[in-house]
Amino acid sequence: MVVYFAFLLHIYQPPVQIAPVIKQIVRESYLPIINALRENIGAKISLNINGTLTEQLDDYGFNEVILGFIELAKRGQIEFTGSGKFHPLLPLIPEPEVVRQIKLNNETNRKYFGSIYNPKGFFPPEMAISEEIFPAIKNMGFKWIIASGIANSLPEFPTEAITREKNTDLQLVFRDDYISVDCAFDKINNVEAFANRLKYKNQNHDYYVILAMDGETFGHHVKHAISNFLIPLFQSLPHRNDIKICTISEIVEKFPQGPKQIPKASSWSTMAYDLDQNVPFPLWFNPQNQLHQDQHRFFMLALTAVHLVQKYYESMNEEQKSTFNNARTFLDRGIHSCQQWWASKRPWYSPDMILRGLSEIILSGVNIKRCIPYGVISDIPEMINTILEEMLAIQNQIIMSL
Repeated sequence: MVVYFAFLLHIYQPPVQIAPVIKQIVRESYLPIINALRENIGAKISLNINGTLTEQLDDYGFNEVILGFIELAKRGQIEFTGSGKFHPLLPLIPEPEVVRQIKLNNETNRKYFGSIYNPKGFFPPEMAISEEIFPAIKNMGFKWIIASGIANSLPEFPTEAITREKNTDLQLVFRDDYISVDCAFDKINNVEAFANRLKYKNQNHDYYVILAMDGETFGHHVKHAISNFLIPLFQSLPHRNDIKICTISEIVEKFPQGPKQIPKASSWSTMAYDLDQNVPFPLWFNPQNQLHQDQHRFFMLALTAVHLVQKYYESMNEEQKSTFNNARTFLDRGIHSCQQWWASKRPWYSPDMILRGLSEIILSGVNIKRCIPYGVISDIPEMINTILEEMLAIQNQIIMSL
C-alpha cells in the first residue's frame, strides 16, 4: 500500500504590501523553498503564485525567485496552477470579473514564466468556491480545481477516486483540512509523524492525500519548518516505499474518475458551524459583520461606475483612456481579499490594511469621474456623482467605525 500525497503551496502578498515585508519573506521562505527543491530532485510541489506577487518580485528586484521557479518547473519539480491575479474572493464578484481576474493572472505569469506556465489546475483565492464560479473556470480551460475538505458533499471523503463537479464535469480535488492545518500550525514537524498521519486509513490499497497551505508557512510563519521538516522529508522520500510525493495533476491522472457532486460553497477557513449558519465565507462576507457589508457595497458601487463609463471607452480621447485604464487597475487591485480578512475580527483586525484596500477603490472612483468623455448622455455624469457620494458616505462610515 502506498499513500500518494501532494503539497500545494500558495504564495501571495496583497498588492498594497510594503517592500520590506516582501524582502523578508523572500529571504525566509521563497528562496529556501527553491533551494530545498533544487537540492532534492525527487521532490515536487504544485505551486500557486498570484500574478500580483510575480509583478512585485520583479519590481523589487527578486528575479532569482522567478528564475528559480522557472528552473524547477522545467525540471518537473513544480507545476503551476491558475488563479485570480489580485486574489479576490471569486464567489463575491460577478462572472465577468472572475474571467477578467483569471485572464490577467494568466497574462502576467506567462509574461514572466514563459510557456512553462501552462496550468492544468486552478487554485481559487482563499480556496473559496461556489457553484457559480465553476463554468468560468471550466471555460478557461482548467481541468481541475482544489477546494477545502469541508466542501465535499459526498458521504465518503474522496481519497481513491477523483470526483467531478456535477454541472461542468470539472475535476475536484479536496484538501485534507486536518493534516494541512496541523502542518501549518507546526503540530506535525518531523518526517515520521507526518508519514504516520498520511497512513491514517487502515487498508491495503493505495489512496491519496492532498495538502494545501500558504507557502509562507515554511520559513516565515514557522521559522524552522524548512530545515527541520521540509528538507528532511524531501531527503527521505527516495528511500521510502510507503509514501510517494506527486503533483496534484499526477494524482488526478493516476486515480480513476469517481461520482459527480456539487460541492458546498465554502473556503479553507470555513468551519462546520459556519455552514450550519449559512455563512460560507465568514472571514470575508459575514452577514453579522457590518464592516464586511460596507466593504462589499463600496466595491460594487465602484464596479458599477467602471462598467457604466466603460461603454464610452471608444469615445474617449487618449488622456481619458489612460485615466480610465488607471481606474480599472485601481479597482482590480482594490478587490484583494486581505482587506476583508483584516476586518473579520476572527481574531484578525487591522485598520491600516482595511484603509489600504479602500484607498485603491476610491482612487478608481475618482479616476472614473475624470474620464467621462464630452458629449455623452447627460445622466451619466450625474449617476457617477451619485455613486461617488454614496461611496464617500460608506468610506466615512467605515473610517469612523475603525
